[in-house]
Amino acid sequence: MRTFAVFTLISALFATSALAGHNCKCQDSNGQYNALTQYCCNQQPSISDIYYPGPNHQCTSPGNEINSGDFVTCCQGQGVGGAYCWD
Repeated sequence: MRTFAVFTLISALFATSALAGHNCKCQDSNGQYNALTQYCCNQQPSISDIYYPGPNHQCTSPGNEINSGDFVTCCQGQGVGGAYCWD
């Protein structure tokens, strides 16, 4: 039983870490892509506190609700090398 409780706790921590960002922006070594950042921001769930633009043309979530994995995948799906997400 104790092992199950520890496993559940660790699983919850990893699940929470997928929602990693207060801010994300599509960018790669060629530059920053504001229009794609806006597009990928709009692909995040609409029931959360995620909006564009933030002060530096980034996708912003005061509640830390951006799924950074999905955001990176969205940017890459649009031909950009990736995204940068930060708190």
